[in-house]
This record gives sequence, C-alpha cells and structure tokens, in this order.
Amino acid sequence: MAHGNVAGGFPSAQVTAIGGWVCFEDGAGAWLNGPVRRTWGKAGQTPVLRLSGKRSDKTSMVAWICFKEGVEPRMIYAARPSGGYTKKDFPRFPALLHRRLNGPVTVVWDNCSSHTGKHVKQYAQRQEWLTIVQLPSCAPELNPVGLLWAHAKEKIANRAFRSIDELHRTAKSALRYIQRHPELLTAFLAGTGLEPAPPISSP
Repeated sequence: MAHGNVAGGFPSAQVTAIGGWVCFEDGAGAWLNGPVRRTWGKAGQTPVLRLSGKRSDKTSMVAWICFKEGVEPRMIYAARPSGGYTKKDFPRFPALLHRRLNGPVTVVWDNCSSHTGKHVKQYAQRQEWLTIVQLPSCAPELNPVGLLWAHAKEKIANRAFRSIDELHRTAKSALRYIQRHPELLTAFLAGTGLEPAPPISSP
C-alpha cells in the first residue's frame, strides 16, 4: 500500500511481492437499540422510534478486508450473537485467514489489548506465514474496516429489533451484502488515502 509505510513501518509491497495478503482488521458491536439516523417523516411530525431499552444485548462482529496484488479484494468476517470476543479468541483468527486465503498473511490492526496480548504474540512467533503490524495509535482513519462498519450500520439504523436473533440475522445480511460487492472494499481502502502499490522489483 502506498501511504509512506503502512502501519508503522512495514512496507506492504514486500508482502505482495511474495504472493501474500494484507488484511486490515477491526471489530464492532450492534445493539438491540440500534443506531439512529436522519430519516423521512411527515411535515411537522417528528418520527418516533420505539426501542426495547435492552441496550446491553448485542451481537459482536470482527471483519477483515484483504488485498493482494492482481487479485480482487476479499472480505472475511465472524459474528457472535451474544457476548464478545476475548483475548483467547484472537490467535485463531489469523489461522482462519491463512486457511481461507491460502497464502502468507500480514494482519494490520490497532493496539487494543486483544491484539497485543501474550496469546497473540506467542502464536505469531510460531507461524512463518504470519506478520502482524499495528496501526499507529489514534489513527482509525488508516483502517478501511472502519468505513465498512459505517456502511453496514446504515443497514440496521432506525430499527427496533425484537430479539438478539433478529439483530444477528440483519447484521450478517448487511455484512454478506458488502462481501458480495468487492468494489465497496476498494472504495473503503480509497477512503483511507491508501492505495495499492506494485511489488518491489528485484535488483
């Protein structure tokens, strides 16, 4: 990717030169009392959205946008209908990427504790196919997955879900829609100011 060196100094063109994938990761949650957005309403009447009040009930999601030189971008996600993902869940996520993408993987993510814990570090040290790069602190604008979440949450805005299962199905439907439209993934990347760079040529 061309933006200086992505994520604190690792030149991602080296990854693509060996046939690898650069995978941006981020997590998000969706609550029964979903996001509220501007909408249409009758003149002089403010639309009313009746909510359940069960703010603590949510579905947890993790998504990766994956880029490789000369290949259509891909999106991979995981979703859990209740409860969140813990530090012990994250070492298995790079293994999921490696299995789905069938090649070397560079995971680019932020410095939250689930990403920097000992379980992840110990796992990464044992995998020759895996490189982990942290985004600079307080730089969410460099992660295209943030734009993915903004797009997905538009699909669940202004709705009062009757159950966590209904919310979970709707959230997964929004993610599958994005997954089927790789042009959106390219647009999310462009929204960060990053752009694909060709592999480094041999001297």
